[in-house]
Amino acid sequence: MKKLLSLVLGAMFMVTACNKNAAETFAGKEYKLADAKPGVEITLGFAANEPRFFGKAAVNRYFGNYTVEGDKLKLGAAGSTMMAGPKDLMEAEQNYLKALSMVESYKLNGKKLAIKTSDGQTLVFDEIGQVKEDK
Repeated sequence: MKKLLSLVLGAMFMVTACNKNAAETFAGKEYKLADAKPGVEITLGFAANEPRFFGKAAVNRYFGNYTVEGDKLKLGAAGSTMMAGPKDLMEAEQNYLKALSMVESYKLNGKKLAIKTSDGQTLVFDEIGQVKEDK
């Protein structure tokens, strides 16, 4: 009886641990850059079922693949649409996409996602919800 109870409790612990880890992932979620300049919308989303990222970078939509190992995050080269916009928005977009190419690690803290770049920048994003569809 004690062995059965131990097995049941062990299984419950494993399920709880797995669910906790699953809840602490950015996959399937979309974020908005917290300190973007007024009038600049920058988002970052992650597909739920495959290692793809995407979002809006001030003017254009962007997309790419990523790898994650522990707290290490590497975003592959981003493709994007090629629309032109006001100079200030295009500059913000160019700076953001450059920072994305240098991402090295991430940290999740509740609904906040912080990504660090190789040049010491930290970009902080606020979760805005579940990805509506894999884009």
